[in-house]
Order: sequence, then C-alpha cells, then structure tokens
Amino acid sequence: MSGFELDPRDIRPQDVERAEEQAERVEALLTELAGQDERLAEIVGTGRGDGGHVHAAVAADGRVLKVAVEPRAVREGSEALADEIVLTVRRAQQDALRQVDSLVRESLAEALPGTPLDPAELRERLGRLLD
Repeated sequence: MSGFELDPRDIRPQDVERAEEQAERVEALLTELAGQDERLAEIVGTGRGDGGHVHAAVAADGRVLKVAVEPRAVREGSEALADEIVLTVRRAQQDALRQVDSLVRESLAEALPGTPLDPAELRERLGRLLD
C-alpha cells in the first residue's frame, strides 16, 4: 500500500499538470544519472592512516582497489596494523562517498535547476522507502 488514498473526484486540472511536470523532472533526473556511469567508474577515494604508513584506494561503490603498507607500519605490531588498515580504508570510502555526493549534487542541479536536494537526504529517504 502506498500510504495514502486518492479520490479521483478531488483531482483538479492543476494537480494533473503538476504531476506531469514532476514526472518529467524525475525522468530528466534519471536520464542524467544514467549518463554518469562513466564518471562514477572514474571515482577513486583515497585514504591515509594516522601514521602515514598505510594508504588505501577504493572505488565509488566502496570496493577496495588497493592497500599499501610501508615497512614501518609493520613494526607497530599486527593489531595496530590491522586497526590502521581499517581506519585507512574507511577514510578512503568516505572520500569516495564525498566524490559521489558531489557528482550526484551536480547532476541534480543540472536535471532539476532551482531544487535544493541533498544526496545524503535522498539516500536516507530511499532507505526508508525500501525498508
């Protein structure tokens, strides 16, 4: 169920017009976002550990592409190294997400000029709809 009921007797011509305009805007947005696949594929988030001896790179979807560990990082012990790797990958994922958000924000601005939309808010709303 959609959460609301619509009585056809209450629909006015301007309601239909507004719905058509919104449908056109959504279609334009989807077309714009579909065209961003190449740009998304080019996004690489990077992160560096606190000690500067661990580096990571991740794709736009958060998939780890590379982790580089300098010999100095190993001297700190395996537990400290593991923590540093996790921290570094998280930072790289945050960087990738920031870049994706920026790309989505640009696309939204082009597809829906004058409509302030926040990618993080959109993700949250979509998550609630899918739950």
